[in-house]
Amino acid sequence: MASKRKIKPTTTKNTSDSTIKPRISNEQGVITFSFKYLQLTHPSGKFCIKAKDGSYLFTVLDRLKAISTIKTSDFRVSGGKALRVHKIDWNGTSEKNGFSHLNEELQLAMPFQFQISSNEYGRVHGFLIDDVFYTVWFDPYHQLYPGT
Repeated sequence: MASKRKIKPTTTKNTSDSTIKPRISNEQGVITFSFKYLQLTHPSGKFCIKAKDGSYLFTVLDRLKAISTIKTSDFRVSGGKALRVHKIDWNGTSEKNGFSHLNEELQLAMPFQFQISSNEYGRVHGFLIDDVFYTVWFDPYHQLYPGT
C-alpha cells in the first residue's frame, strides 16, 4: 500500500509580524503590474487621471489585464504592433530628467511606455524590473511626447 505524502505550500516567514505568508512565483514569465511608484499628482499637472471618467479607468484596467498575459521577454522586445511598447528616450520628451522623483537606483531602470488603446486613451509610462512593470505615470493626454 502506497503511503500518502503531505505537500506543504512554499512559504516565507515575515519576521516583523511572525505571520507566514505564501511566496508567489511567476513561473510563466508574464508581466505583472505594481503601482508602488505611481505618481498620481505631478508637479506640472501632467499625468493626471483625476478628471477622467469611469470608462477611462475601465479601459485602462482592461488593458492592464490583457497585457498581464504577455510574456515579459515579448514585451521587452516588441510587444506587438497593437501594444506599441517602446523604451523611453528622455531626451525626446517633455520630462528631460525622467522619473526624477524616484531614487537613483530606480532612475537607472529601463523606462518603457505602452499605449492603452489607439491614441484615444493615451499611454502608460513606467519601468520594468524582472517581470514587474512599475507604473509611474498614466498619460491620457500624451503629455510626455506632446504632438504625437
